Amino acid sequence: MKKIFAVLVFALSVVVIFAQDSTKIKRAAKKAELEKKFLRIAKDRIAVDLLGTNWIYNPNSAGMNGLRTKWYSRGINLYFYWDFRFKRSRVSFAPGFGYSVTNIYSRHELVEDDTTAAFSTVFKPLPEATLSNYKVNKVTIQYIEIPLELRIRSNPDKFNNFWKVAIGVKGGVRVDVHTRQTIKDQTGKKTYVERRFPDFNLFRFGPTIRVGYSVFNVTAYYGVLNVFKGGKGPKANEFSVGISFNGL
Repeated sequence: MKKIFAVLVFALSVVVIFAQDSTKIKRAAKKAELEKKFLRIAKDRIAVDLLGTNWIYNPNSAGMNGLRTKWYSRGINLYFYWDFRFKRSRVSFAPGFGYSVTNIYSRHELVEDDTTAAFSTVFKPLPEATLSNYKVNKVTIQYIEIPLELRIRSNPDKFNNFWKVAIGVKGGVRVDVHTRQTIKDQTGKKTYVERRFPDFNLFRFGPTIRVGYSVFNVTAYYGVLNVFKGGKGPKANEFSVGISFNGL
């Protein structure tokens, strides 16, 4: 009787162990299948960058006239990428296409065709007599861009939970530039938008970097080209730092 009981216990143990192993195998297979699908679908194709952006310049240089841009100047990038992985390595190449907008705020106004200045486009302080009636002025520049990234992932076969670094460059073509000015008087608030500033550089270009974990990243950019055309406007280079959300 004891022998029969021992055999039953042994058989039951074998069944339990086999069932556990079978469950582990099924879970591993399911996870591998999901990761395989992920590799085909989620490759950081879409990126949304929320940026703090500003200019590097000398406020006392010609054409600036003491310009002080506001710290809360900001921008946004919307990019779509194609991700080409080098075989099964951690490195991939990602060309992209997208749209970018930069908003620079200040208490100066942008003036064109000023015959007394060194350039045809300059910044001038708002009139002191009516300064209290003005809200902060805004210069908005919009670009169509092509970003290029070399991406390195800590573990590209593990869904989206890995560290990643992307080093690259981007070039853009200006599609719009305008100023927006709001003035308050006895009749209420009036907003003026001007789109007649051809002296801004048609192109921008510079290095980029993106570092993060999963879909959350920190990104930065520096523009090596002057914001204005040579000899047409003051010297200023754009830079931006912000948070990037990318996935899918």
